[in-house]
Amino acid sequence: MTSPTPFTGLLAYPITPLGPDGLPDLGTLTRLVQDAVRAGVDGVTVLASSGAGTSFSPEERAAVVATAVRAARESGPGPSGRRVPVHVAVAAPATTEVVRNAAAAQAGGADGLVLAPFAYVPLVDAEVVTLFEAVAAETDLPVCFYNRPAQSGYDVTPEVLNHLARTARLRGLKDPAGRTGVGARLDAVRAAVGDEPFAVGLSGDLAMTEGAFTTLPSSDAWHTGVAALVPDEYVVVRRAHVERRPLDAVVERSWLLALSRELGRLRPVAGLHALAGLLDVPAGSPRGPVLATPPEQTAALRAVLARRPATAPALPGPGKPGPADTGTGPGTAR
Repeated sequence: MTSPTPFTGLLAYPITPLGPDGLPDLGTLTRLVQDAVRAGVDGVTVLASSGAGTSFSPEERAAVVATAVRAARESGPGPSGRRVPVHVAVAAPATTEVVRNAAAAQAGGADGLVLAPFAYVPLVDAEVVTLFEAVAAETDLPVCFYNRPAQSGYDVTPEVLNHLARTARLRGLKDPAGRTGVGARLDAVRAAVGDEPFAVGLSGDLAMTEGAFTTLPSSDAWHTGVAALVPDEYVVVRRAHVERRPLDAVVERSWLLALSRELGRLRPVAGLHALAGLLDVPAGSPRGPVLATPPEQTAALRAVLARRPATAPALPGPGKPGPADTGTGPGTAR
């Protein structure tokens, strides 16, 4: 990274809680964002894959964005001493939808965009470049490239990242931490973008926590949905990784690794909703067609939570507001 970008540090990706009516539960979302910010995360991204962003209407997306922006601003400064940025994932199957989502995110006060290019057939470089440049033509926000080769069939090259950094305000990369040769990959991206302000980031909770003190290379950012539900432990592990502390000095790492392993045995979005429920966060079931995790599949997750480090904050019970949940104002509407 040659200069700071909004896509730096520990970036938490909250789920989008749903109420009994199936609509976004904005009060619970406020709590998730505020708890993450107060725990010390460096940024928040809503409506990505963890937040099931492609399943929501424009009106629902606008409410989620406004709630997250307000919650972050009301939570005070982050670790940098400045307001914690809120990013919005804007992926959609059609360019017109992506551009619409991006423009709405900017209008809602977002600090940046996260874009995973995808379509019903794998895209090629020229199509990806055209998509990102279309977004840049309609907004002024910095963009992070969410690279999901296993899901999209497209793996962005360092050369394309370099081009987009110069033409489309691309300021970050979210790349799989578990890919083969991840260290060489990060080096190649850094060499390609050169002097452009750019944050090379990683995602994948299991790979990040498993290799945090052994094989995982240094990066400018970690992107994670789990950090939005257990931010205190994740903040400790990320800082210890950056500072290269000894493995045995960080008790939170072994617990977070066990948690990530159990979540890896569950379906991604449904597993996070199940974790939220076990933490007494009223997140509801994920939006269909994704089905909720059956209770009989959460026994191992419950066992891990029972071993949560003693330094973790006390969790409020159901119906009891936590320190970040005021239960007042427009953020509580559904």
